[in-house]
Amino acid sequence: MKLRTANDLLDHLDQEMAWRIKELHQFKAAVENANEKRINTQIRAGISMLYAHWEGFIKGAANAYVNHLSYRADINRNLQPCFVALAMKSTLSAVTASSKASTAVTTVSFFIDEFDKPVRLPRSGAISAESNLSSTVFLNIAGWLGIDPSPYSTRLTLIDKTLLENRNYIAHGEYLTIDKDRFENLMVEVLEMLRWFKTDIENAVVNKSFLKT
Repeated sequence: MKLRTANDLLDHLDQEMAWRIKELHQFKAAVENANEKRINTQIRAGISMLYAHWEGFIKGAANAYVNHLSYRADINRNLQPCFVALAMKSTLSAVTASSKASTAVTTVSFFIDEFDKPVRLPRSGAISAESNLSSTVFLNIAGWLGIDPSPYSTRLTLIDKTLLENRNYIAHGEYLTIDKDRFENLMVEVLEMLRWFKTDIENAVVNKSFLKT
């Protein structure tokens, strides 16, 4: 993935969102058209796929954003602190896990030697969903990207209890009954959050809010 320009990233996000929306609408139609005997099966399949797209888009869009910033290669000193921290994430982890002087010196050297050099961000795999994209993991991702999490605050319980918990029940083979209206509302709310996240990244790129003011 080589998202060198802002337009490259914006086009990528559009494409990623478009196919996911199309597929989820197919699951919604399957639920709407299912007879009484099949509707619970279709809803369980729909919840599993809804979670897959929740995790897939958030993780993919976050990594696409970091990929774009890696190609921009802005000077560390000019970037918001979250991206400098992301660039030296492995170094910071080593410091907390080690009492060796050499490890601490390496970290200090970064600030002395690298602060006026281009940032070195990973071009893939910088952001992880940590197996389950819970509200805590999502808020952590937002923190790495400098995204304001407050608009999502009213949906945190929905992420953990309605989406993730029910998906886990289904994944472990447990029977689950969610009515059609609740499933359709859940889809609306999750798709809305995905659009929020997409817009947050788009605005950050267009407004260059990844740079210090």
